[in-house]
Amino acid sequence: MRFLNSFSAGHRWVATRYAVVWLLLFVLGSSLSACMDFFTRETPIYGPYYVAHDPSGAGYSLFYRGPNGVDYDRFQDVSRVGHKAGYVFIQSGPRYYWFAVRNDRNTDPGDPAIQALISKPLTPAQFQRLTDSLGTGPIAFQFQD
Repeated sequence: MRFLNSFSAGHRWVATRYAVVWLLLFVLGSSLSACMDFFTRETPIYGPYYVAHDPSGAGYSLFYRGPNGVDYDRFQDVSRVGHKAGYVFIQSGPRYYWFAVRNDRNTDPGDPAIQALISKPLTPAQFQRLTDSLGTGPIAFQFQD
């Protein structure tokens, strides 16, 4: 405690008080960050679907959280994701993708059924025709990067 001895008695009390307050804030912040998701943004889309920062990449990915708590990657590098009328709609760069929620399973992307789940890339005009044919109207994207 040599450091505190260099202060006068009044300043020692103030320095100790600040040190204790900062220590308590650090401990509180550390414990809260362990319990809550402060550092990674997780945006719920619908049911088990959510968008979060991709741990293996620089962008965001769409994930499916299975009933066992395991997260399955559904689509990487998303810029917008939305859900409407039983469908999930994805924009990645200038291209759009979609899939029917009822056809999804809680398995990893290596499953052939999951590989066939997501549509081929669509242009904006094709995407507009798709939403018109599905009768969904305009899509309100819950996630926008």
